[in-house]
Amino acid sequence: PAQPPALRSAAGLASAAAKGDLVQLTNLLQKNVNVNAQNGFGRTALQVMKLGNPEIARRLLVSGANPNLKDSTGFAVIHDVAREGFLDTLQTLLEFKADVNIEDDEGNLPLHLAAREGHVRVVELLLARAECKVGHQNKRGATAYDLAKLYKRAAVVKLLEDSSFFPAAMN
Repeated sequence: PAQPPALRSAAGLASAAAKGDLVQLTNLLQKNVNVNAQNGFGRTALQVMKLGNPEIARRLLVSGANPNLKDSTGFAVIHDVAREGFLDTLQTLLEFKADVNIEDDEGNLPLHLAAREGHVRVVELLLARAECKVGHQNKRGATAYDLAKLYKRAAVVKLLEDSSFFPAAMN
C-alpha cells in the first residue's frame, strides 16, 4: 500500500537524520515537512538522528523540533544522548530547552542514565543546571548516585560525593 505523503516525508526526514545527511535533511526542511512528525516506528527525526551529530540536532531544533517529545518506549532524545554520552549533542539540546528533569517510563532522569553508564562529563553538564533534581528517585527508589555506586562508576560516585549537591544525592 502506498504511504500518505505526510508519512513519506516524515520517514524521509527521519532517514536523513539517522544517516546524518545534512543536505537531504535541509532540503526536506525547506519543503516545510513537519519536523515533529513520526515515522512508521513512532519516532521523530530528532529521536532517530545520529546522536553524535550536534549539527543535525541543531538544524532540527532551529526548525522547531520539540526536544521533549517521548517515543513509544517513553524516552526523550535527551535520555538517549545522556545514556550514550554525547556531550556536544547534549549541550545543543539544553540550549534549545530540553528538560533535564524529564522522566522515562522507569522514572529515570537523564542524570540517572549518564551516571549508570559512567559518563562523567555528561553528569557534570547536567549537574551544572540549577534545575537538575539530583536527589530524584526513579520508580525503584534509586537516585543517580545509587546507580553510579551499583554499576561501580567510581568517577561519577566521586563527582557526586564532591559536589555541593551531595546531601541531596544521598536522599
